[in-house]
Amino acid sequence: MTNFSELASTFQQLQALAPEAFMPITSEADLISATAFLKALDQEIDDTVGHPLAELAQTVMERVMAYEAEHYPIPPAAPDMELRLLMKERGVTQQQVAEATGIHQAQVSRLASGKRSFTAEHARALGGFFGVSPAVFL
Repeated sequence: MTNFSELASTFQQLQALAPEAFMPITSEADLISATAFLKALDQEIDDTVGHPLAELAQTVMERVMAYEAEHYPIPPAAPDMELRLLMKERGVTQQQVAEATGIHQAQVSRLASGKRSFTAEHARALGGFFGVSPAVFL
């Protein structure tokens, strides 16, 4: 059974040792502090598999990312940019995309260059091929 009295005491000690690890991130100053702590923690861990502080680093990173996602949202990329990025990431050519999706290669070229708007059918075919939501292309 959990000894909450001992847990509270230990948690207070942890907060005193590393306040940046446990403070809420509610401002830019908090973000800067948490990011600096995370950088130092990452250097301490130094790719050590199973390091006892790895989960703490993951938790702090998730909190930093949550703050950034809320305060600095990244708008979705244009569909043509998404198509070019996915093709580059997967190392596929327009011809390979065309053959796999049934979309003519010239059409793939126009879609990737932004000269042609994506239809729902294009989005479904490309989403299926790349394993992403068709909404990425709409």
